[in-house]
Amino acid sequence: MNDHDSVSTPADSFNKQQFKGAESFFDLLLKQSAKINYVTIRTYCNGAWHQLSGKDFCAHLGRATEYWTNLIPISQRQYGQSIILIGRNTYNSFVAMMGAVLAGFDVMCAPSQMSKSDLKWCLNYFKGVAIASDIDELTYQLDGFSVPVLNISTAAWMPQDKHSEPELLTLYREYKTIHTPLTTSSDLYDENNLNDLKDQNKINSIVIPEDSPWRKIKPGRFSFVSFGHDGFQKPEILMPDSLVLTAQNFIIHAEFPKQIFWKSMELMMPSNPFAHLSRYCAMLKNGIIGFPNPSTDWETNLRILRPSYIFGSSFELEQLCSFVELVAKRSSHNPRFQLSEKIDKVQNLLASSRAMKIPEGVFDILKRSLRKTSRFISGQTFLKEAVEDLRFVVHGLAPAQEAYVRNLEKLGIPVLESYGTTHAAGMLSSNLFHAAHFKVIGTPLPHVNFRLGAHSTLEYRLSYPTFENAGKWEETGDVAQMTPFGFIITGRKRHLFVTLGGTVVSPVRLEQLLKEDDIISDVCVIGDKMPYLSALIVLNHNALADYRAAPDKIKEHVQSIVNRVNESLPRNVTLKKFFILDKPFTEASGEKLTNGEINRLKIQETRASLISSLYQ
Repeated sequence: MNDHDSVSTPADSFNKQQFKGAESFFDLLLKQSAKINYVTIRTYCNGAWHQLSGKDFCAHLGRATEYWTNLIPISQRQYGQSIILIGRNTYNSFVAMMGAVLAGFDVMCAPSQMSKSDLKWCLNYFKGVAIASDIDELTYQLDGFSVPVLNISTAAWMPQDKHSEPELLTLYREYKTIHTPLTTSSDLYDENNLNDLKDQNKINSIVIPEDSPWRKIKPGRFSFVSFGHDGFQKPEILMPDSLVLTAQNFIIHAEFPKQIFWKSMELMMPSNPFAHLSRYCAMLKNGIIGFPNPSTDWETNLRILRPSYIFGSSFELEQLCSFVELVAKRSSHNPRFQLSEKIDKVQNLLASSRAMKIPEGVFDILKRSLRKTSRFISGQTFLKEAVEDLRFVVHGLAPAQEAYVRNLEKLGIPVLESYGTTHAAGMLSSNLFHAAHFKVIGTPLPHVNFRLGAHSTLEYRLSYPTFENAGKWEETGDVAQMTPFGFIITGRKRHLFVTLGGTVVSPVRLEQLLKEDDIISDVCVIGDKMPYLSALIVLNHNALADYRAAPDKIKEHVQSIVNRVNESLPRNVTLKKFFILDKPFTEASGEKLTNGEINRLKIQETRASLISSLYQ
């Protein structure tokens, strides 16, 4: 067939432009809409647990889409307007978020700890038209905004909902139908069949009425912001396809066994794109998304939803290991944690630096054999009582703690370290299922390339056009080192901190705010890989003399300065503790550089015992 024989029409090019960047996303929803008798979602509503089919899910999306459309009619829309979502990972927030995207709004997933000033910044930057939250108590605290604040915590989503699916999904189905060949490829060379096909497509291409308001609406996008970078705002906007494609590439990359039944339970806040990948993985693998009951405890949700995998940060990993230890203590079968000496020796070897000397193939075989042996010795009785269905954990946002990784390895549950940035939909690389290496960020996903740039800075490049700046090399801000098993992050280029909760913090910015008061001459903020932030404070000469004479009075003054700074910060990056030093940082001690900046690495070394006391 020649190019001039193409059956494309102006309507075709319009449709392609309308769904650009969201076709994979809509394909996934179309697949869900066909699941009438298959469980897709488990959730808690009105005092009971419910199982929802894919068709139920699409009906709920239709209700949510209609709600947002009624709130802001299409005739009053402007491109790029956002719904600001502040919530937990409940089914209510998920449906509200997806419904807004299908109504043509962008969705800005905001951290729940942000201050009101930060929230106002988000409203202005992302052209917010409403604030929605599934945290009941939070909605009563949000006042003084120019947009409505909506409480979505009481929304009820029941099975067998009869509401129609979203309009954009219906239009996409028609668009796909138009582009589905109705004859075999050999018939296309028959002139009569070709003419019939042209005529049929001309008819089908105008199925969407010219006067339909939905012809003017494109699917929305997902927006995130990292409070804690220099200036405290680093906005990122992602197309829907970027999340779906990242999840798909992660599944392909990690080489999971086929027998794993993909059931997820997401406990992370939706303000990070990494938290969204687990549910897309479940849908792509025809699995079940488990939405926990926010009013009950972690253990109850784990027992009822029984996930086969969990995406989580250090906090979720800690909760999981605490639950496992609790079950182990109250169980009458103690030997499950008392593995043989040979297995312990292998555990210690594979967790040490000596593992780098083992050939990679041998290392992977040892890990696989150890996992199977550990799961067998642990005993099916214990696993049924605790985490029988759990097959792996994907860890991100911050490096995992070795104790947690080893505890789960003893049960034969690998912890897959992953690494990513917001711009890359939350994941750039991950370990393989059969080769989960501790402290290593793993190999890049199929759509990602890595390289070491100047000063060993890790850089990445994305290949899909759905990502902004696709094809260009971007800095991660981390300094890395190459090992036989992948990259190890050895530091941060600009001294940005990542707390245990995954929050990125700029210590330089905090130090500048504290030094705005005259009595403080120097500050070193501590908190990288720590549960909270602390500060080592150096007073000016006069204030230090007053401190030695009346320490309580000066401490109160410094505390008032810290309180004032904390009021302008999101709650998850506030300073919890401080210590007033009796000696300043000097070049002679190596704690200051020749350019006048503090040497953080040296301070952490020379003041190690003092820093340790701030976290006891």
